[in-house]
Amino acid sequence: MSLRYVQVTQQHLQREFHQARQNAVHSHHLPTLAVPKEIPSADLPGVCQALKATRHLLEMYRRQQSNEKGQRRLQRLDKRLLNVALELQRIQTEGK
Repeated sequence: MSLRYVQVTQQHLQREFHQARQNAVHSHHLPTLAVPKEIPSADLPGVCQALKATRHLLEMYRRQQSNEKGQRRLQRLDKRLLNVALELQRIQTEGK
C-alpha cells in the first residue's frame, strides 16, 4: 500500500504508542509521553519531527529494558516507525 494517500497525524502516532503499550508485558513500567510544550504543525515536516522524537524516546526506553523479548518488540515497533518516516520522506521528495 502506498502511503501517498494516507495522512499520518499526531493522533495516529499516539494511538500506535498506546496500542503497543497495551500489548506490552504489564509487569514492566512503560514511559509516558509528555505533551510537548510546542505541538508540531500538522504538515509533513511536523509529522516527520514528531516521528523522529517518538523514535528517540522509544530507543531510550528500549535501552533500559533487561527483557530481551521486550527489547525485540520495541525494535520491531521502531522499524515500523522508520518505514513510515521513510515513506513520508519519499512523499516529501516527490512533492518538490
